[in-house]
Amino acid sequence: MDKHAGSAIYHHHEDGAAAPSRSRGDAGARHSPWAVRLNSVTKSHGSGRAAVTALDDVTAELPYGSFTAVMGPSGSGKSTFLHCASGLERPDRGTVEIAGRDLAPLNERQLTQLRRERVGFVFQGFNLLPALTAEQNITLPVRLAGRRLRLDTGWLEQLLAYVGLTDRRKHRPGELSGGQQQRVAIARALITRPEVVFADEPTGALDTTSARNVLELLRQLVDEVGQTVLMVTHDPVAASYADAVLLLADGRVTDVLHRTSAEAIAERMTRLGV
Repeated sequence: MDKHAGSAIYHHHEDGAAAPSRSRGDAGARHSPWAVRLNSVTKSHGSGRAAVTALDDVTAELPYGSFTAVMGPSGSGKSTFLHCASGLERPDRGTVEIAGRDLAPLNERQLTQLRRERVGFVFQGFNLLPALTAEQNITLPVRLAGRRLRLDTGWLEQLLAYVGLTDRRKHRPGELSGGQQQRVAIARALITRPEVVFADEPTGALDTTSARNVLELLRQLVDEVGQTVLMVTHDPVAASYADAVLLLADGRVTDVLHRTSAEAIAERMTRLGV
């Protein structure tokens, strides 16, 4: 298959219009239809004969208000895709844009600021501070931004309601279940109204019921709030919640599946050698 197969991921809501977005990018006219855009991105790790090409001329475009899952065999480039797309790593070649802003000219301070204010992260490990309450963990990104951001208490209340933790807001992580802790992490990722949320195996440490609750929450945030989500996962069930599943193999995009069942995704992954 051509290396650019499935490079553009299109998403349309059933009523033909995009859902309203909570991202701060709505304040001005967006000059890009894409929340995230990778154009001919190549990234290698190591040097010389030991160099390994993690991404090989990858192009992908993620619209606002879409839920995209990234899957592939071990070593296919999933994590590197997420790291380059979110500005955690710089590509060797090609360009990455978030909300139309090219990341290449940004220095490390500017990249850190962009990630803190315009991007949300959810990881397999919840990465919550044990001494802080759920509410304090959620609002931490705003506090770290100092005067650059002001806490929107109305949005905080909405987030607590969305994640079902209004009555647990004063509890510390040790007093919460794994699923509740991950919901705190999701609310923390959303508190700055980011352009996109990057989720790296967000259900990997959860039991089946908690994982389903987290996936339903992410789906709800896309459908009802218009949030853009990019999720790396190895789980076909998790991927089935997404609008599109981007398949990687040997650092290249091999296919994009749209609104596909877990069984169909698993079968396609088997053909990739997983």
